[in-house]
Amino acid sequence: MVEDAQEEQEGWDPPLGDPNSEGWFPRPLTKDSLKQAFFQRCLGVERILMLRADLERRMNIDNFDSGPGFEDILRDEVARLLPDRYSVRAGVVSDSVGFSAGDCDVVIYNATWFPAIKAGATGESRRWHYPIDGVYGVLEAKQSLSAGSLEAAMQKLVSVSRLHVDPSPSLNRVVENRGDAFASADDPSRVFTAIVAGGLAKDEDLEDLVHRFVAINGQLPRAHLVNALVVLGVGYVSFATTNPKTGHPMTARHTAFDDELPLYPTLFREREGEQFSAFYLFVSGLLSHLTGTVLFAHGVARKYGAELRHEAPVTDHWNMLPCSEASPDLQDAAAYKAAADAYEQAQRRRAQGEGEG
Repeated sequence: MVEDAQEEQEGWDPPLGDPNSEGWFPRPLTKDSLKQAFFQRCLGVERILMLRADLERRMNIDNFDSGPGFEDILRDEVARLLPDRYSVRAGVVSDSVGFSAGDCDVVIYNATWFPAIKAGATGESRRWHYPIDGVYGVLEAKQSLSAGSLEAAMQKLVSVSRLHVDPSPSLNRVVENRGDAFASADDPSRVFTAIVAGGLAKDEDLEDLVHRFVAINGQLPRAHLVNALVVLGVGYVSFATTNPKTGHPMTARHTAFDDELPLYPTLFREREGEQFSAFYLFVSGLLSHLTGTVLFAHGVARKYGAELRHEAPVTDHWNMLPCSEASPDLQDAAAYKAAADAYEQAQRRRAQGEGEG
């Protein structure tokens, strides 16, 4: 019966009819259409954030609770847009030498390799403490942007950038715990910092605030610059430089690569009749920074822990010999226990003899 079935299968040749598999190919999508899809996603998020900020402003006038805050929505939306390996939280950022930047609205953190150094009472608590070593970026959220709120946000972000991070061979690392052991120490990876505002405060002018943002940054060392200013629905400010190899403009990396290159501010703003999303520009810059950043995950528990004293054994009889020198008899657990018992008995006899003497 099996042989008959095999013969029938070998001779089976059903009619195919019209289908022609040679024409089955994926539908072509242009690069622009894919870019447009992500742009539209970011634009939708921006509109949600602007509505939330506007609602909060109106509720604050009448002393009503507006529900989840602008910064809460910002954290949620940034977390959805970023790859899963990046945790987005609120909390306190500190360093290993005893300094803290205080409570931060949005902390982009590596929770895979870095533990929190102090846990909050609940998962939603803002009293979680994170080591700066594990932080990719920090954002300050503002309902509306004024000269005062701009300066307060920049003060917070500059404080974050000035926390101490140990130098490490970060540029030679493939992942957080793998790299060239003989590489020279590099400057630690820098934290991406940005201000995200839901709009402009009453009677404030975008250009005046941009000039203030650039002027304050001009007083700071390169390593402490605030990378970007985002005013949703209004404008986006970052920094650019000129690629020394090609002569073409490029977004500043804010690393040692462009520390010796001149930077100039770039302002993108909404123009009538043109598509615009400040949030899209912000997410693009953030993703670019994250792509080029590998943190150094070695020694976090030691750096944020306590120095404890240890005691050495009173005798060298308990020293573990290298495998090549160990007695074959001691490879067996039972033989090792017997040797330990014999040692303890000898110690007791010696103590008794000293007592009688």
